[in-house]
Amino acid sequence: MIQVQQSALELFKKKNADYGDAFAKFGTIGVLMRIEDKIQRSLSITKQGITLVDDERIRDTLIDLHNYAAMAVMLLDEDEKGEK
Repeated sequence: MIQVQQSALELFKKKNADYGDAFAKFGTIGVLMRIEDKIQRSLSITKQGITLVDDERIRDTLIDLHNYAAMAVMLLDEDEKGEK
């Protein structure tokens, strides 16, 4: 579990360096939409073997889902702090 989380954190850091905090621009709804995209991608990969992105494996998609879920929790926590 820790190894997966460390791998996900490294990927998050790399993507965050490239994209910045773009995920926060549309808030929790935006992140949930990305989660939906990743779920659809994982279904197409596992059911039909179709990848829309070259070389993307189901593992990559699941790591992305892990990170998007963490981002959503971060946004919810920030919203909760702002309400107090």
